[in-house]
Amino acid sequence: MNALAEKYGDKVNILAFPCNQFGHQTNENNDEFLNILKHVRPGNGFTPASTVTVFEKCDVNGANSLPLFRWLRSQIMIPVGREDDQCMVDSQENGCADIETLILPRGAYGGSTVTLWSPVTRSDIAWNFEKFLIDADGQPINRYHRYFEIDGIAPDIDALLA
Repeated sequence: MNALAEKYGDKVNILAFPCNQFGHQTNENNDEFLNILKHVRPGNGFTPASTVTVFEKCDVNGANSLPLFRWLRSQIMIPVGREDDQCMVDSQENGCADIETLILPRGAYGGSTVTLWSPVTRSDIAWNFEKFLIDADGQPINRYHRYFEIDGIAPDIDALLA
């Protein structure tokens, strides 16, 4: 995220939406979130670049999801990638292709799946770090799965800025 912010400066807006719907990994309050990033996860003094806007925690899936995410999910229902993307590979050894992975069994729950939202839909955001690329007119261009390396978005941004 910061690498893209540094590369493009004020030519792009990077918006970050913390969410606690994925394994309760974002339990902190909104006023604690930036300190958690800085000192815990990822830690090592990490702070979002000054050109990154970090919003308050929100729901991205289910009945209480922000209208923005309901709209984005309706526009691009599943993550896609460029032809050279390895999205059809099971890079995390989940038992299915990265692009197909929605809800994984949780070991602590006897292999059952656990979701923290309802209803569960095919277009749901699978986990932290799914990314959407939106053009200057507000139209969604691409949706990248959670394992898609963020620096892989740069060629798509370059094409939009050309």
